[in-house]
Amino acid sequence: MLDLMVKMMPLMMPLVYLGGVLLAIGVLGVVFHLVTGKAGGLARFAGWLLAGLGVFFLVCQVAGVWLGATPSINFADSAKFEFDLKPFWQIGLAMLVPGVLIGWLGGRERRG
Repeated sequence: MLDLMVKMMPLMMPLVYLGGVLLAIGVLGVVFHLVTGKAGGLARFAGWLLAGLGVFFLVCQVAGVWLGATPSINFADSAKFEFDLKPFWQIGLAMLVPGVLIGWLGGRERRG
């Protein structure tokens, strides 16, 4: 199981990029929804996908700690021996909280 986790670590960075794209789509959708009353479904969908991705990272953190590892992503250039490691729980919370907020705001009806 630990070998599988090690093999999956390089595949986590594209998921972080996906989270950034979902965050941008969700924020734009919420702004558009609050201004025009349209695109609420897009914002809600992007928000809940982002929240689900955040939960995925939190579950991966728990599984990694259970296996005795410290799951993290390096946001620096390891070829230059630069390391800026962020644990999965921070990434998960950074996706979960705005995802829930965007999902909630995207589902609200526009008044007035």
